[in-house]
Amino acid sequence: MNSLALQIDVQNPNQFALHFDALTGMNTQSSGKWRSSFNGAKALSTQQLQLLSRIDPEVFERHEMGPANLWHAMWAPLHDLRSIVSTELASWPTLEALVAEFEGDLLLAEAYQEPLTIAHLAKAVALHRLVHELNARIIPVGIDGEGTYRAIRRCLDDTAVAAELASLGIFDDVDAELSGWLAGHEELATTPAAARWNALTSRLDWIA
Repeated sequence: MNSLALQIDVQNPNQFALHFDALTGMNTQSSGKWRSSFNGAKALSTQQLQLLSRIDPEVFERHEMGPANLWHAMWAPLHDLRSIVSTELASWPTLEALVAEFEGDLLLAEAYQEPLTIAHLAKAVALHRLVHELNARIIPVGIDGEGTYRAIRRCLDDTAVAAELASLGIFDDVDAELSGWLAGHEELATTPAAARWNALTSRLDWIA
């Protein structure tokens, strides 16, 4: 809901209700229909989502997939994760190459102090799950996946990502959940950049 509020530039549930009522001819302001969901105290109900779809046809998809597909990356079945990195999978011959290239891109952004996005975080989560869940549950894929811990931590610690998540009212919950994933692997999650560059040297031919 906060994502929609940002799109229409409203700051509180009263403003949101006024905007919604003006577009739909309804009267939701007097009932305070959006207050608890706007403030994050209560999840949107199916009825509320149906109402919101009157002003935003993509609301159901965004509610299910999350910002930049983040919920999908975190919770979708393993076989559905490929869609999040489909463009990258088409560019690189193996999952190992894709993971290395993605980590290399994050390291470059870190070196040049370029901001990251929630999309980077969603891809980091999807790749982490693909590598570690394939290794643990299905078939070893020949990738240690050590860098994926750092990739998630790097995205969460990025100022731009944190600000974007905070603007949606979800930073604390996302950070707590994903930090739980990293528990027990803090050393890998905080590996110095130089060490990860060294680890990638044999996998990336563009590292001089």
